[in-house]
Amino acid sequence: MAATTTQQTEFQKNFRLIVEKIFNNWQNLRLAVEHGMGGRNGQQVAIQIMEYTFEYCVGNENITQGELQEVIEELMDQEFNTLCDDHSIPEICRNLLRYKQMALASQYSQIENELSKLPQGKDWLRPDVKITYTPVEGDSSSDEDMDEDEDDGDEAMNGDESEEEQAATSSGRVTRSQTRKQQAEQFVEPEDGWTTVRRK
Repeated sequence: MAATTTQQTEFQKNFRLIVEKIFNNWQNLRLAVEHGMGGRNGQQVAIQIMEYTFEYCVGNENITQGELQEVIEELMDQEFNTLCDDHSIPEICRNLLRYKQMALASQYSQIENELSKLPQGKDWLRPDVKITYTPVEGDSSSDEDMDEDEDDGDEAMNGDESEEEQAATSSGRVTRSQTRKQQAEQFVEPEDGWTTVRRK
């Protein structure tokens, strides 16, 4: 019986590392956090989603890919108001369940070999790592109600903004909104099937 408990402990420890590696490489989750989709505590929410996924996989013996996919999609929708159209969630679920079976069969060297092919970035789903939070502008349902009222105020706001830009330029300081505005002007819509990721 001690051997079984040791095997279970080893499985859980190794499977946790697998889940962490996969989630740390999930670009959509990172983008949702960086763009403030989960609010100021988005990184903590992402860590909780990762933990919940680990517990869900370990606590349920016969999960189907569809069930796990539904759980993660629902979490992303509820916590980040995000739908992933790039098929990353089905791929993550398929890999998690496959690696779970391989881990239960103690095929760790094969898992390690496959995971080593993932990009070697810094783990960001840890409380000691600081993620830059940039809220997305105009992401509120009240914007639709204010469309007519905003037309009158846009000219005044744009006038103020250009004065702000001139003042900022003369002082050599650039605000975050100016940077975002410049990036938006430079943005070119990618072709279908491509995901554009910009570094700061």
